[in-house]
Amino acid sequence: MNIKEDISELIHLQGVDSRLQEVEERMGELQKAIQKVRAPLNQLEERRDDLLGRVPELRHEMLRLEQSIKEHTDKIQKSKDKLPLITTQKEYFALQKEIETMQKEKNKLEEDLLSKMGTLEDLQKEKDEVLSQCQVEEDAFLKKKQEMENENVHFDSEHNELKLKRESIASEINPKYLKHYNKILTHKGPPALVRIIDGNCQGCHVTLPPQLYNDVRKANSIITCTFCGRILYAEK
Repeated sequence: MNIKEDISELIHLQGVDSRLQEVEERMGELQKAIQKVRAPLNQLEERRDDLLGRVPELRHEMLRLEQSIKEHTDKIQKSKDKLPLITTQKEYFALQKEIETMQKEKNKLEEDLLSKMGTLEDLQKEKDEVLSQCQVEEDAFLKKKQEMENENVHFDSEHNELKLKRESIASEINPKYLKHYNKILTHKGPPALVRIIDGNCQGCHVTLPPQLYNDVRKANSIITCTFCGRILYAEK
């Protein structure tokens, strides 16, 4: 394959790459749209996960309170059992005061337990509601997602076809020129090849020296713009 043919194939490849980029952008937009549609479900799932974690934590706190209440009950009873055995009034009043203090602590623990029982009941009710809402929202999302994907299914097919077409065209191009082309795309972005029209590079719109323009028209080698670095080809 001569230089003119290589340039022709590079132009062809650039056309495929251009369409490939458009298709990938559309596919990316579709994914963003799908994520936007999923946003309400994401919020519900976050609340569901929070509730699923909070309920067992609350139950653990309640078990701790129940154990503490039992310990206080046992201590109070043991102290009461000691009262008849006390011989001095001072010791009796001291133990009585200790029993009152422990009873107050026990009452406070029981209040906390009752409060947490109410909270647990509310959380379990909310959890059931959120789980139900999640299922409804997920069904709606999956249906909408399928509709959106069905409307854009041709992009998947076209994307695969373009990838195969690109591989086929690239395989016919001189590897050195293909590497140069890909390097320009990586560092500058498209287009990698630009025409010279009226002596101007269409990549940077700078007027090229006459000798450079003549060299491009001869097409004896791959020539790049001295200003923007893109591969040049002459208008037909």
